[in-house]
Amino acid sequence: MTQRIVFCDFDGTITERDGFVSVCRTFAPEAVETYLPGVMDGSFSLREGLTKILETIPSEQYPAMLAHCDDVPVRPGLEALIDWLAERGIPFVVISGGLKGLVLRKLGPLAEKVSAVYAPDLDTDGPLLKVLSEYPGERELLAKVDVMSAYTFDESVAIGDGITDYNMAKEAHRVFARRQLAEHMEAQGLPFHAWEDFHAIRQALESIWP
Repeated sequence: MTQRIVFCDFDGTITERDGFVSVCRTFAPEAVETYLPGVMDGSFSLREGLTKILETIPSEQYPAMLAHCDDVPVRPGLEALIDWLAERGIPFVVISGGLKGLVLRKLGPLAEKVSAVYAPDLDTDGPLLKVLSEYPGERELLAKVDVMSAYTFDESVAIGDGITDYNMAKEAHRVFARRQLAEHMEAQGLPFHAWEDFHAIRQALESIWP
């Protein structure tokens, strides 16, 4: 039997907008102004820039950071897709470059239905937040390809929306892309399925994996 697996981004993919970016801008505005230009022009890696930004935030702000994303909508059809995959024994793995606490809070009870959640975490024991990442990349806070390589499979699907999902998309057998990821895949001449919600992804997979 073919071993299949689905890897899915979180911010802007599972959620309708990027809550992690909003958290950084809200709770560390000065650090964002200081370090984000360096990330954009390549002076800092994404890993370095985000670490510097997050580690300026007092640990006492962490509960407010989690609550900040409570009103960010989840894209329609997620639970139906996860249930459909579970019926077929296909794991649904969330891989986020954002924050694990935000991911778990937003998923709520759905977190128990996904196979795993990989995302950078925060140590809140000190006066300032400290970033922890189980799979740090050379330039990324979380190397999504390294997470993928921890699994054994014959066929993989990647779902994403941003340029930070590109490395994951290149390694997958089939890609569902929107927004910046779709634009980059198209520019590189790489195949992908366009999508707007998870109902569309489930319908596409139903025709591919009857």
